Amino acid sequence: MTDEEKILTKAEELFDVCGATLQKDGRTLLVLGLESTEGRNLDEFGHKAGRFIMYGFRNHAAPKLEALINYIHKKGFSAELAGPYGYPLEGGINLKEEAIHARLGKRGKNTVVLHPKFGHRLRFMGIYTSAPIARETRPAGNSETENAICRNCSICIDACPVKALEPYRMVKPDLCLSNISPQSANGHSVLCDKCLKLCPAGRKARRSSRKKPAPPKTDA
Repeated sequence: MTDEEKILTKAEELFDVCGATLQKDGRTLLVLGLESTEGRNLDEFGHKAGRFIMYGFRNHAAPKLEALINYIHKKGFSAELAGPYGYPLEGGINLKEEAIHARLGKRGKNTVVLHPKFGHRLRFMGIYTSAPIARETRPAGNSETENAICRNCSICIDACPVKALEPYRMVKPDLCLSNISPQSANGHSVLCDKCLKLCPAGRKARRSSRKKPAPPKTDA
């Protein structure tokens, strides 16, 4: 196994999904995803002393990112975060686009990346590295035919309280209540997530992954 293959294996051990894209400067961007759950809430954000704080990423993603960066360094390659806790807050790369390029899911009508198993619950972060491990990429599709699960569904669009969505596009990003990041009394932000909570993507996969109960024993 080459060092590049070992790095990908390590990333797969630490994160729920991983992929890689080749950047214009020749570096590889490792695109890493973790599922946000009740016990691992990556959507916990807030403000303190005028600073935006990614509590969920800090608590759950940071140790994994540090472990992977240290591992890459030991293999003799450079590695650095793509932003705070691997998330570029302003400008720079679009992690949703990079995740689609890395084949980690397809765009949904709610504009987020939908994964066959994890649905809309993946939260992405990135690491730039000189390790030449970028996999083959493909254009990021933005049409309805790119995601079959959305074909006959418009739940997210109908549920948006500020009508910021059109199929596969956020036409009014300034209105999106997740972008505004309101503050609560304790400094934590409560973001609108109706388009995510109501999305059926990934639910069937989650149910089918549960073990079926064993049939009752019968007397011989």
